[in-house]
Amino acid sequence: MRTAEIKRTIAVLGVDGENFEVDGHFNGEERKARWYTVKKLSDGRTFVDHLATFPSHEEIRKMLS
Repeated sequence: MRTAEIKRTIAVLGVDGENFEVDGHFNGEERKARWYTVKKLSDGRTFVDHLATFPSHEEIRKMLS
């Protein structure tokens, strides 16, 4: 039997005037996300997909440059 993947919004981070939504991807009822997706809210596009750890503000700044 296969367990359904669940996506939940974990946080909205404001970094240098831009807002980023961080979604956690969970397997079933797990409490710790398996991976994270970062989405830029101004245009709704996925900024980074499949991060192994929750991104810090500084990590997002580095991704922007």
